Amino acid sequence: MLDRQEADKQNDLHVDEAADRAGAIVTEHIRSIIEQAEANAEEIRRNAQEEAETIRQQAASSAARMLERVRAIEGPLAELVAELEREANVLPAELDHQGT
Repeated sequence: MLDRQEADKQNDLHVDEAADRAGAIVTEHIRSIIEQAEANAEEIRRNAQEEAETIRQQAASSAARMLERVRAIEGPLAELVAELEREANVLPAELDHQGT
């Protein structure tokens, strides 16, 4: 009977050890999956930040080019407006002169 009890205890001990090893393996596997997921998430964040920075730089560059274009036409446009104002001021005087 003692041999049987001793055998059961040994068997239980082996089962417990096997369960502990299996649990440790599963835990390590899960830990590995989590670490990989975290690394992937960090890479995605880094790529998104780089892409956002590129987009910001492109937007700033486009805005600077548009501002250059606006400034380039600002002078000629001001001259055109001034000429139109002169013409508009002359027209009433010419109409009065023609009417007399």
